[in-house]
Amino acid sequence: MKKLFLIILILIFGHTELAFAKSKPKHIPTLTPGPSPSPTHIPKPRWVPPPHVDNDSKVFNATVAAHYSSDVSGSLGYGLFDLSAIRKLDENDVSALGTIRFKKGFSSSDEGGTFEFREANLSLSEPWMEARIGRMDLSDLVSTTHFFGRYPLMGERRLDGIKFYLPFKFFFGVEDYKSVSSPPTSLSFFYFPTLLSGPNANIDGSQGFFMGQARMKLNFGELRTVLIFNMGASSSDYFNYASLSGNLSYSICGEANYAKDYTLYFEYGVQDSTHPSDTNALAFGVRAEHLFTWEFLSLDQLTVEAQIPLANNLNNPFIGGNGINPALATSPQLSWYGKARFRIRSIFIDINITNSMNDFTLARLNQTNINTPLPIPIGKGNETDGLQIPLSSNSYNNRAYGVDMGVSF
Repeated sequence: MKKLFLIILILIFGHTELAFAKSKPKHIPTLTPGPSPSPTHIPKPRWVPPPHVDNDSKVFNATVAAHYSSDVSGSLGYGLFDLSAIRKLDENDVSALGTIRFKKGFSSSDEGGTFEFREANLSLSEPWMEARIGRMDLSDLVSTTHFFGRYPLMGERRLDGIKFYLPFKFFFGVEDYKSVSSPPTSLSFFYFPTLLSGPNANIDGSQGFFMGQARMKLNFGELRTVLIFNMGASSSDYFNYASLSGNLSYSICGEANYAKDYTLYFEYGVQDSTHPSDTNALAFGVRAEHLFTWEFLSLDQLTVEAQIPLANNLNNPFIGGNGINPALATSPQLSWYGKARFRIRSIFIDINITNSMNDFTLARLNQTNINTPLPIPIGKGNETDGLQIPLSSNSYNNRAYGVDMGVSF
């Protein structure tokens, strides 16, 4: 019995020791905290782009803006609304674009607005060609300038017509194919029934204008270059000293863009090849983009452009001459244009200034320097870069300016 009791005590004692060993807390070493890393300084970008808008999913584009200007027409102020409907290129190789503008002068009235048909065209595209018909914006198609230029078209930006486009590539020997590339180059052919404004337009063929264009692009690393040559002629002799003289008119344009931020460009044009020294001009300019952002204010773009009138014939009415009344003739002078685009988040503010008197455009004509009475103006003349609003001065010594403030969405 004593032996049995002794065995039970040994078992109880051993079980207790085992339980005590299991319940004994483990020693956890203490970690000594080291110095915390300092936060990495991330520099702010020099320029912040506007908030992103997914244009790929949009069928409509709109711009709402307020405009004020002081120029040859006096002081003008109005609100405008641009609306564009887009049919993007689809599996049927068809695209289309229509743009309208509504304007309403500043007043307490809800009535009195005007309507403009800015663009309305459709196109059929294949890998080897594109055909387009309708009203087109030719600003970037026929010139590298932003205010002056487009000399074969007498300065007009938007025209009704037909365009036929043939892309191709040049292949030529270069030493480093990795740094030099030649994007698709092209030949284009245009036909415009008329270059004149509505009351003066006649589409029976007498005012028709044909134009051909050769365009070449060449890239050298971050340097992108464009060279354009335009040549055209009207179907009849409508005006002397102009592209509508029935003689050849031509222009050569060039552009060099570095890193998509800095651009130099020019256009040299002759509007009547039988009077090359009486109808020629040179426009050139410089543009800087994506400049800086300070808090909520950004400077997106600066543009400076000049036009040198190489012609000085006092009989040429498109540069201030007057063959009917020589006492009223004036010599053309250097013209210039400047633009600054600021942005407050998504709101753009364009400031435009110029001393242009619309030399080398149809808008230079008036009732005193032509011998055929026509409704004036015959054309729009020079228009600002951006919203494309006419802006001109009443003297080379005076400045005309315009301010636009708006948002696109």
